[in-house]
Amino acid sequence: MILIIVSVLLVRISFAQDYHFSQFYNNPIADNPSLTAAFDGVFRASVIGRTQWLSVTTPFMTIGTEIDGAVYKNSRRQELFALGISLNGDKSGDLSYQSAQASLTMSYIKNIGRYSRHKIGVGLCGGIINNSLDLSKGTWDNQFIGGIFDPNISSGEVLLSTSKIFADFGIGVFWSFLPTKDMILRVSASALHINRPFYGVIGKEVRLPIRYSLQLYSQIGITSAISIYPMLYTSFQNNYTESLLGCNVEYFKKKNNYTTLYTFGGGLFYRWRDALVINTFVSCKNLKLSVSYDVNISPFVVATHGRGAFEIALSYIFKRKTITRIGKEPCPYDIM
Repeated sequence: MILIIVSVLLVRISFAQDYHFSQFYNNPIADNPSLTAAFDGVFRASVIGRTQWLSVTTPFMTIGTEIDGAVYKNSRRQELFALGISLNGDKSGDLSYQSAQASLTMSYIKNIGRYSRHKIGVGLCGGIINNSLDLSKGTWDNQFIGGIFDPNISSGEVLLSTSKIFADFGIGVFWSFLPTKDMILRVSASALHINRPFYGVIGKEVRLPIRYSLQLYSQIGITSAISIYPMLYTSFQNNYTESLLGCNVEYFKKKNNYTTLYTFGGGLFYRWRDALVINTFVSCKNLKLSVSYDVNISPFVVATHGRGAFEIALSYIFKRKTITRIGKEPCPYDIM
């Protein structure tokens, strides 16, 4: 627990306006604020990092952190209100381009229907985006003599560091259905940058397009010890789309029918016309570690082949529901 909290609070803030993670399910509230506190427990803390293009001079680094939890629960009305903090983004390139995004998320979640097998949630997020660039770290054509770079030659450019801050807002919704205690189906959608903020760091500013996303998540119990998790994620932003489809498989090592000692598993995902994502994970009690690697299969250019991305995520959920004795099991349809 201490490790996660320290990582979340002290991780360096170099974040982006439109980051993405292959393990999108480990960074939920950054993509959809309605998923704030949509878990079993008091609060959740996580940190996720992604490194790609390791062969270039300055590799790309994306980092995300989240803390969220319910601030009000009403078991009789089967509803909750929740708050969260999300920090995400990128640092890349020789010019130290950084874009930091800090958001406050909030959600309202309620059980509905007979036996409360349905959940609906709505959420809002608001925060700031900060873009920065250090032109003094660049190299310029007139600094090369006979093909050899001479840093003592003046570039003739105004080499200033520049930084700008913009407000940013988003909305999200989700619906989930629990047909049995061993199955969960969830559909969620969001729209980020709904205020179309201006962004840019070198004079000319442009509006950031609205980013729409749709996520399908399911958990299906195959046996008492094995579950599968088919998932689909897709996003649309102006002329750009991203689609990720795949499935995780998880094995549960149990002490008895009500106590899980640990779990482990893995999965395979396909990002449309871009990459195969291979991942593995292990959890013990409330702590979970996930590792994945993107095998680049993009047809963009030959140079991109084999330029994959490594990703690692660590999460902790404080105080999940526990079962003290048979006959006192919590209802699987209780509010989180």
